[in-house]
Amino acid sequence: MIQPDLSVNERIDRCLELLVAWILSTSVLGLITALAGHFLALQVCLASLLVAGVYAWFTRERGTTSRVTADWRHLALLTLVCLFFRLPAYHYVLGGQDEGVYVNMAHHIARTGGIEVRDTAFEQLDDPSLTATYLRENRDAGYLPGVYALERSGPLLQFQFYHLFPVWMAIFEGLFGATFGVYALTFFSWLSTVFIYRLALAVSGSRMAALITGALLAVNPLHAFFSKFPVTEVPALAFSLAGFTFLAFFRDGRGQASGARWLWLSMASFGCLFVTRISGFMYMPFVLAAAMASAIADRDRYCRRAMFGWCAGVMVLYALSVWYGLRWSGSYSSDIYRLSFERLFSDRWPAGVSIAAAAGLAAWLGTAATTRSEPRQEQMSRYVLTPVRRVVGLVVVVSLLMGLFKIYQLGWTGRFMPDAWLSLRWHLAGSRWVAVEASSLFQLLVYTGPVLLAGVVALTHRQSDPRVEFLRLFAAGFLVYACLLQWTVPYGPYYARYLLSENVPYLLLFTVLVWAGMRAGWQKTATTWLLGVSMFYMAVASAGQLGKNENAGLYGSLKRMLAPVGTSDLVLMITSQPGPPAISQIKTPVLYTFGREVINVSNSSLTDSAYIAALDARFDDVYLLSASPSSPRGFDLVNSERLKVWGFASSFLFPHEFTLAAERRLYLYRLKRSMLPLSQAQSFNTKGAWNAWLASGWSSPETWGTWSLGKHAELSLDPRQLPATAGGIRLHFEANALVSPQHSRQRIDITLNGRSVAQREVALPQSALAFDVVLPESVLREAGKLIIGFDLPDAVSPQAIGMGGDGRMLALGLKSVTAYPSVSPASSQSSPSTILNGK
Repeated sequence: MIQPDLSVNERIDRCLELLVAWILSTSVLGLITALAGHFLALQVCLASLLVAGVYAWFTRERGTTSRVTADWRHLALLTLVCLFFRLPAYHYVLGGQDEGVYVNMAHHIARTGGIEVRDTAFEQLDDPSLTATYLRENRDAGYLPGVYALERSGPLLQFQFYHLFPVWMAIFEGLFGATFGVYALTFFSWLSTVFIYRLALAVSGSRMAALITGALLAVNPLHAFFSKFPVTEVPALAFSLAGFTFLAFFRDGRGQASGARWLWLSMASFGCLFVTRISGFMYMPFVLAAAMASAIADRDRYCRRAMFGWCAGVMVLYALSVWYGLRWSGSYSSDIYRLSFERLFSDRWPAGVSIAAAAGLAAWLGTAATTRSEPRQEQMSRYVLTPVRRVVGLVVVVSLLMGLFKIYQLGWTGRFMPDAWLSLRWHLAGSRWVAVEASSLFQLLVYTGPVLLAGVVALTHRQSDPRVEFLRLFAAGFLVYACLLQWTVPYGPYYARYLLSENVPYLLLFTVLVWAGMRAGWQKTATTWLLGVSMFYMAVASAGQLGKNENAGLYGSLKRMLAPVGTSDLVLMITSQPGPPAISQIKTPVLYTFGREVINVSNSSLTDSAYIAALDARFDDVYLLSASPSSPRGFDLVNSERLKVWGFASSFLFPHEFTLAAERRLYLYRLKRSMLPLSQAQSFNTKGAWNAWLASGWSSPETWGTWSLGKHAELSLDPRQLPATAGGIRLHFEANALVSPQHSRQRIDITLNGRSVAQREVALPQSALAFDVVLPESVLREAGKLIIGFDLPDAVSPQAIGMGGDGRMLALGLKSVTAYPSVSPASSQSSPSTILNGK
């Protein structure tokens, strides 16, 4: 609820507060319902509006921020600049990379209402031979990039990444349409621009400094690109900026009890950050540092207790995010934790992380316990806080020198030649100046411009404002990380995104805040020029992205191609198709964006009549998506589409060169008829591939086979489904007859196209029956269907002969058919009374 006596700018601040309350409640409700499998975008939004309304009511008398408020004109200008460089967003449906996985996750959540993903095609294949073929061609090399198979021979799958960002895209898709999900990213990019402005304003009190900070982010080429490229760095940045902004609001209010809501909003913002990106563990040292600094420096007891509770709450939310990740994204979480902490603790990283976490908690709790009096606070400030503040600048300088030395080792020595990642994968070892361009330090220069120099210099100097000093510690920590740990960017702009959530925006923010606090003089003048030149440079670099849309048109091409395919149909994709885009890149959107069943097939399994027939029996229609313009046997062409994959060329500069990354024409074929395989028994059970032959007079298929129903039954065969062999085809049938002591015989008259060809009689103690029907070439060449009839004069119900309560009239239980090349009449006589021919 917005108070009527507030000024326009105060109302804007209040609207931002309520907007974040709605975003946080939407995030929580959306994620919970998606995990529970009951996600509905409209209902989530309406419920979160109710929650935000309740929040507005209970905070209606508590005022807004205690110092300078946002200027609505600044926010309008920043919004226009932000959207100018960020529209349209890239609807990146192609699989294989993180951005495609996120978009396909969102489509899956919007379509199914949950995050659960199963290999439903695998679940249809209950035959061991079919399963073996399927697993070999669909699981041996992994299921799909970004989709884990939890067990090789089971149906359970798991999306790789955390789910909150896909949930937000699913919300936008549910509200505005299938192609609008990616505009959730545009929304969060705007939100991050607004909140970096608001954070700068809260800390500096200068609207000009806030406007410059917001403008630097609004025109930044790295932020502009990833505001359209659907990965999680921009949403994570929005949540972290909101969290720090509300923390600054609390600090600005000097710990007033009415401002406790800012801490709750801050905690919730960081909680959403932790379930957006797995890298939340990198924030924990800074959360502890803030709480320890508060315990040492804050004289107000309420403020100290509140900051203690804030730190505890953020850590609890992070612990919950770890549990969430291990529960719903376990394989990915385990891999990331191992890869991240092995850099510090080698193969003993679980013990190292546990010891470091215990030490951090002990230091925090010990600091809180020993600073309950002002004299103790003074001592801790003198002997702990001041030395730490002094050493930050030294750490930055040493880290920069070490980072430069590592770049020299990479480019001009053999130090990293054995490194599989840097040498064998990316060929950076010994690459000289390419190694410089592929460094995080160079990428920071590319995406911040010459103001980077002013920022690095500022990091080496202590700041009088404790809030700016905390930002100094935060920016310095991530700069050290970029120098020593994540110190290479194999190619841009894709891998440069690791500099986006913290390094680039917070370094720019810190530099502007230092500039705002400078006295007039040459240093401020020089920094002003650096800021101006950098802003102009960034705007020019971002302008190079205008009019270039990655993955443009691909969604429409796939939608047109898959239009004939229904949700109960099956799409086959040949695994050996050369050239980009890869088979997995196309398979991912077919599965999760369009919700169609897909199975990889090799060329050999495509010619395996039994395998294809079994698949055909389990789905309504079978289609083949292929790059070959030639129709495989039994398939007819349905349509074709030329796929074009547009994208920015890999470069160590900002995104500017736009290229056609891949192009190929794909053909969609429909299986017109299955082919009966030679020498492979085909069942007439519930999963029988040839149950369509059961034309009339048959009961429902059962697990063992199918009973005739009544005194006459017919099989209807399409000769084009029979294998082409010289001399014709011999169909060998296995069956049972219904006989008992009360009904000891069954007579069977077999006809072919209405002509009697043989009679059989089964009598106790026999019940099994095997017979052949020979189809000569002359019969196979005749137009129309082949009708094999069975006259069954002795059909009887099991109920009538005391064999149970089944009242159906049964006689012949058909189990299987096997096709063989036809044999000569002479040789046929060697199998007494089992050969029937069409003569």
